[in-house]
Amino acid sequence: NPQIPATVWQLFFACFEHPNVMLEDVNLCGNKITDKEMAHLAQSLCVNNGRLETLDLGGISSVTNAGWAHFSRVLCDKSSVTTIYSSNHTLRSLGDQDVIPADLNDLLRLNRSGKQNNVSRDKILRYHFQNGKANIQKLAGMKSNVLHHAIAWICRNGTGHMLLYEFLKSIPSLVAPIYVANTSGVKRKRVSHGNYLLF
Repeated sequence: NPQIPATVWQLFFACFEHPNVMLEDVNLCGNKITDKEMAHLAQSLCVNNGRLETLDLGGISSVTNAGWAHFSRVLCDKSSVTTIYSSNHTLRSLGDQDVIPADLNDLLRLNRSGKQNNVSRDKILRYHFQNGKANIQKLAGMKSNVLHHAIAWICRNGTGHMLLYEFLKSIPSLVAPIYVANTSGVKRKRVSHGNYLLF
């Protein structure tokens, strides 16, 4: 309805913030919604990721890339691992894909691809570690008794191979032989580090 004022939209979108809201499908096709309303709607979905799976915004021509960007942050706030993990992993569709920016469509496809835990992991691998050697160094600095858990997490479900490659490059001692010479300088032996063997 093009006659609905912005103040009414704000009141309606605030309903999404209630912890007991059970809505799974909402159709807002053809309504007069602008970037400003998109910002309010996105903020409400940030407060409560909830159960909403389909939010049909088809036929809304007044939303620009700036408006859609609010939803990109809802689906994947790339500020940190924690914010990515806490992002929305349930929203699967925003309606007409032809008007939705490609990056947002990619995030929606990820949400459709599997269970929430796997989706959050895929987003962390893709967006937190995509180019960041500094981020990989955070893993490399882990204590030895948790390091093997990190490696298992990276490789789970047969994915994360590029990250594992970069990770192992950052700790060459995990894959390269390290030896120490004995007093005679003839024989050498492998040395252990913490609770794991460097091999």
